[in-house]
Amino acid sequence: MKNSPRNQMFESDEAIPLIVEGVIRSVWFVAAAMLATVRLVVHAPILVGVAAAGLGTTWLLGWRGSVASLTAFVGLGVLWRFAHRSSYDRTLRPALSQAWRTPAYRLWFPHVARRCGLVVREPNLSSRERRDPEVARLLKVRVQGTGAERLLLRLPVGLTPEDVAARAQAVGQAFGVAETRVLAARPGRVWLELRRRDPLRPTVRTSSDESPNLAALRLGLCDDGRPWRLRLEGTHVLIAGATGAGKGSVLWSLVAGLSGAIRERWVEVWAIDPKGGMELGLGRSAFARFEARSPEDMCGLLEELVDLKTRRTLALSTHGLRKHSPHPESPHIVLVVDELATLTAFAERATVRRVEQALGLLLTQGRAVGITVVAAVQDPGKDVVTWRDLFPTRVAMRLDNPIQVDMVLGDGARERGALADHISELQPGVAYVRIEGNRDIQRVRSAYLADHEVQSLADCIAASHRRVTHKAEEAA
Repeated sequence: MKNSPRNQMFESDEAIPLIVEGVIRSVWFVAAAMLATVRLVVHAPILVGVAAAGLGTTWLLGWRGSVASLTAFVGLGVLWRFAHRSSYDRTLRPALSQAWRTPAYRLWFPHVARRCGLVVREPNLSSRERRDPEVARLLKVRVQGTGAERLLLRLPVGLTPEDVAARAQAVGQAFGVAETRVLAARPGRVWLELRRRDPLRPTVRTSSDESPNLAALRLGLCDDGRPWRLRLEGTHVLIAGATGAGKGSVLWSLVAGLSGAIRERWVEVWAIDPKGGMELGLGRSAFARFEARSPEDMCGLLEELVDLKTRRTLALSTHGLRKHSPHPESPHIVLVVDELATLTAFAERATVRRVEQALGLLLTQGRAVGITVVAAVQDPGKDVVTWRDLFPTRVAMRLDNPIQVDMVLGDGARERGALADHISELQPGVAYVRIEGNRDIQRVRSAYLADHEVQSLADCIAASHRRVTHKAEEAA
């Protein structure tokens, strides 16, 4: 019997096998074409719709009518873009980007994945047994109106999200994107986010039209366009950032978000400003307690809060309760410490021991009794934050070096896209946030309050307290 050709199914030159082979190949080709068409419609519906509309217009109106319709469509799009940019960026631009980017990513991603190392090779195989490496597969492309493009990848066995995070920057550079991030999806799949423009570049203004919610306090804006909401109830917050990074904007946004609750007296803010009042002193009338004198006086305020914590613990245990509910007679207390290093590094040793003991008790036992510690620090690399792991919520603003990013947000945070050391000095208030129990890291920007806005906020809170006190005196 003769050797069969390379692509021949049957080892025969008779007519019947050749006809059967031709039928099988034709059916296979038709099925593959139908499957490819269905996949194109599912993955790029806008592109398919535009193509169908173009063919329909050409059939109905001829090529001149088709050209005229296309020109009118492009003209309306350009007019929309210049007349109302915000709605254009929110609706039409993502749709057009989706139609263009989806086939481009599907065409080039396998090549980029191989070049960037998103592959798995069979180990311990001889050269004769060796197979082609398995490549991470692109399942879905999602273009968002905020300038982000998310690629859903299916990982072959042997590849982990940490492997993707380690190669994410290489993939981003291949697609002409400077910033990439890895987001968890579910086992075996991961989102790779590529950001082409930054929605956090403009300054974010504060919003005081919401009622305060300790479970989701609005402080600014996330890079996906949603409001940045920070949970204060049942947690502690560590804010780390170099000089000029915008830590003050986070603190004052927090006070502004709590202003309604402060006026209603079911939240109190106690503030410690080791800079002698240079940072928080401008709005000191917004605070129930304010201390900016010596480290000994600040330590005394901490110990007073520890005594309050102990009394609340006894009261809750007596009534069989495990969680504090704030009300005017027993408000939720937010302790704000502007620069932690001054208390832990530059005070006398005896005072430092007292501060460490008081803060340790508040951080380990304060959450259940309605006490939240919000501490800011410039250099997290020093031994001034020995209890860093006791802060479930961490905010990394602009930092000086890559090592500090993982110090604040945890191991591997920078590989997953938290480039806090790359934040521009021209963008104060931009930060990366990580919450306990969640591997995803948010990129946010806090709202900015000018000095006159801080003063007006504090005066409004003080005036409200004076009215309440005056009414109570009249009632008595």
